[in-house]
Amino acid sequence: MNYTTLFHDMHSVAKVGIIGSNGGFGYSFLAQVPLMKDSLELQVICDLNIQESIELLKKLQYDETRFRSCNSKDEIEQALQIPGSIIILEDGELLPFCNIDVLVEATGNPEISSCMAEKCLQYGIHVCMVSKEADCVSGPYLYRLAKQKNVVYAIAAGDQPANLIEFLSWVKSLGLEVIAAGKSSEYDYIYNLDTGLFSYQGEEVVLPELKDHWSLNGVKTLEDRSRILKDFPQFAVPDYCEMNVVSNATGLEPSCNRFHYPICRVEELADIYIPVEDGGVLTKTGVVDVFNNLRRPDEASFAGGVFVIVRCHDERVWSLLREKGHVVSRNGKYACMYLPYHFMGVEAPISVINAFRLGLSTYDACDCHAVMTAIAERDFARGEQMDLRCHHRLIVDVSVQLVSK
Repeated sequence: MNYTTLFHDMHSVAKVGIIGSNGGFGYSFLAQVPLMKDSLELQVICDLNIQESIELLKKLQYDETRFRSCNSKDEIEQALQIPGSIIILEDGELLPFCNIDVLVEATGNPEISSCMAEKCLQYGIHVCMVSKEADCVSGPYLYRLAKQKNVVYAIAAGDQPANLIEFLSWVKSLGLEVIAAGKSSEYDYIYNLDTGLFSYQGEEVVLPELKDHWSLNGVKTLEDRSRILKDFPQFAVPDYCEMNVVSNATGLEPSCNRFHYPICRVEELADIYIPVEDGGVLTKTGVVDVFNNLRRPDEASFAGGVFVIVRCHDERVWSLLREKGHVVSRNGKYACMYLPYHFMGVEAPISVINAFRLGLSTYDACDCHAVMTAIAERDFARGEQMDLRCHHRLIVDVSVQLVSK
């Protein structure tokens, strides 16, 4: 598909609003918008602090003479009379009155995200959802609501769920059988074979034993790697949210409730995410899962990218592809196809344009196929507060599962 050809005769400019603009995704999206002046125009930015939003836009070199801070519908109406205004809000309830075509929702707050998306859809505004925390709960409802209102509800390109859903649609359109699909967890495990130095998110430790388990020798290797690296995080709650989104969109089931989370190298994926009878970890096929990427310091990162394991349909075809460097299992029965990237807000405008100009969603369908559940690992007292910690939304003494519905 050639995007230039696809949009060749379409010159309308989408008026975009974004809520949750001060996070990494919001920042990268706002940095991208000025590069796409023939397609997108920033109409409104909404976050909890107007002054922070102003400083963010100034840092990104938006013209501050266009800024209009608004706290009521009347103030919004006045701002809309001035061509080129960028409306700055703290109250998301005012978003539907800002004359936007598409809302990019990036708060990461399940309740706020769901409510803002619902409100905008009811007012005939397309929604591109970034907040996986909301979509894994409310996505099926919001998708159905959008259909009723004849607008688009989509997962924004640039995050793993949308990228994997799109990739799966390509794979399935080619008639290939999907054995498994998934992503790498957000941060790589990096190991120097010469020095024995292991690093993860800036933390370093010498682990000479890991060198003995660098080459894959069946499931036992995965068990040994997990044991050696037991002091480092081997799962992340957002991964479960993202795979919940993919499951709801594609019908693929969780591979198991807790995911396998193998610590592995990219070239090993086609030997791991295959049925147990072929030496892999899967007790069923047509599933989603997550792996932890293990690499040398001089190897490129998988960058939180996505993968699909397919069944090889012809020995000669896949032998040829193996010779060209593609990842094919040792037994020649399976292959790994992958996209080693997710470019966040740099990619997201494609979803906005698809929604506004073509009426296209990331979704082909959306229903509840899997449910995230929290598992208490100790007894909690009545009224005890459970706080989300850090970027990975961890709760002390609580684990998470993704269960087929």
